[in-house]
Amino acid sequence: MSIAPTMERPEPHGVVPLQDLNSKLATVEVVVSRDDARTMDDVVAAVHQVVATPAYQAASLAWAPEIARNSTQRVSGLFSGFDFHLTPDGPKLIEINTNAGGAFYTALIDDMQFQRGQLEAKPRAHWSKLFVEQFRAEWAFAGNGQLRSVAIVDDTPDEQFLRLEYHLASQFLREAGVTVIIADPGELSFHGNRLWHAATQIDLVYNRLTSFALDREIDRPLYQALRERAAVITPDPRNHALLACKRNLTLLSDDAFLCDAGLDARARAVIAAAIPRTIPVTLDNAAELWSNRCAYYFKPVDGYGSRGVYAGAKLTLKTWNEIFPGGQYVAQSKIEPSRIDVPGSPAMRYDVRNFTFGGKSFMRVARVYRGQTTNFRTPGGGFAPVFVR
Repeated sequence: MSIAPTMERPEPHGVVPLQDLNSKLATVEVVVSRDDARTMDDVVAAVHQVVATPAYQAASLAWAPEIARNSTQRVSGLFSGFDFHLTPDGPKLIEINTNAGGAFYTALIDDMQFQRGQLEAKPRAHWSKLFVEQFRAEWAFAGNGQLRSVAIVDDTPDEQFLRLEYHLASQFLREAGVTVIIADPGELSFHGNRLWHAATQIDLVYNRLTSFALDREIDRPLYQALRERAAVITPDPRNHALLACKRNLTLLSDDAFLCDAGLDARARAVIAAAIPRTIPVTLDNAAELWSNRCAYYFKPVDGYGSRGVYAGAKLTLKTWNEIFPGGQYVAQSKIEPSRIDVPGSPAMRYDVRNFTFGGKSFMRVARVYRGQTTNFRTPGGGFAPVFVR
């Protein structure tokens, strides 16, 4: 393969723009018990055990887009996030995201803790090495030879709220000798059965798009590259369909389904204790759900970043009439998030995101916020380090 020089976006080399980092940091640290940490790891493993069953794959892919059903690519999916609320009854898995943000911020936060002498923390070099190994592992699943070029792709990446992550990923990969492009999908092309950014042939795409089916016209080069196996796309539509579609929570929280799927009793017990009952919103159950709306959160099946999520207690009749007829929402039993004292502020909510690869947790970060959903607009809120005690 020949890789020609190409014009790339300006990158920070060796100097982290701390103003961007500091604006995303909470002013607290989160401590979780060893039991809760172990439970979260067990839940991640049990969910992946379910996902591997033919019955689950058949059910979840039945409502997935064509590209997810028919893709022959098989990758683990980079930086999946399992989000938990910690409760007196143990951690509760609220949702799963397959292009979850925050891992690179977490690496910087951990490095800061390491520099301060925190014994549990690891330096930047540890995370850089691990992340590059994960990129190379994805390439090894579906590619050939040495990984030479990576495109980090998102809509207008320079304007994204977590854009620092793209520059950090670029730094880590370049330090390992990989050519990196940060690109909008409109900057890519597909010809000669290859994916290109200008004159640079792309081996692997780190996909941060939220068009999960790659079904927009601007996504067409990526769609073609995935269909023709001309580049490795990670995470891909199949990853999203198997893990992150909110409809899947209706399967994961259905013990009868899990039993029929052949899941062993221990894994079923782990899941039953951790995943709130989730049901599809339909015309048949709409009246009952409306009457008991305060007991639920209502989530769009292909939602992300808390968009379109409604706490039942604050749901208006007008909004309800807009969302329930389309079959595009699920109702999840309400689990109150934990709260933490924040200096100079009333107690705030938080959740704990577990980053996973290959079916195992490898990193955790907390997201501290005020309001009904996670955000980074609250003074004192943002990403917070997690320590296990």
